[in-house]
Amino acid sequence: MFSRFTALLVFLFLLASNSYTINAQEKLPDSELYLIHEDVIYPYMTDKYEKAASDFADMMKESNVEGSYTALQTDIFTYSYVTPVKDYEGLAKYFDMRSNMMEKVGKDKFTQVMSGFDGCYASHKNFLLTLRNDLSYKAKYGLNPEEGANFRHLDYVYPMPGKEAEMIQILKEYQALYSSKNIEQGYRVYIGGIGTDMPMVLFVQPAKS
Repeated sequence: MFSRFTALLVFLFLLASNSYTINAQEKLPDSELYLIHEDVIYPYMTDKYEKAASDFADMMKESNVEGSYTALQTDIFTYSYVTPVKDYEGLAKYFDMRSNMMEKVGKDKFTQVMSGFDGCYASHKNFLLTLRNDLSYKAKYGLNPEEGANFRHLDYVYPMPGKEAEMIQILKEYQALYSSKNIEQGYRVYIGGIGTDMPMVLFVQPAKS
């Protein structure tokens, strides 16, 4: 079973550095942990929600807390915020960020900004994904904003429980096929973790439109 969506990369927000550079020779780790916060928005509340999301980003910049996230908007009124946490220790540090930000900007301002989201969404949730660079093909493809690949094609695959090993083998064969044909476009493979309907595999392929 699989489903498909197209997502627009709304904005990339980086606090750790002032520039975004990619070292083509840098070896990526086999896996990286990501925290995803997903908001399902009422269509008629889109403008209010995006204003609140922009205000939140400005507040993070003002507080100068350490961290980063990427925001994606799908064509089914879902907004996802992708935060690299690297591992479970990094996940614990992420949850400290909220209190640190409140301390720096003040409780009143923090409450005011967060109230902008009130009434905007039908549901929201957090879940974990593990990026498997070792199963991806040209995993760095499309990460440089200067390339203009601001769209993401998403394929969700739900293997039968107990067939995870077979699925990993298929992913390796799929990767080898792309490599043998020297396909220019790359893709990234994420494995669903806590908070997802496991087992789950997510394919993400950057695109310019």
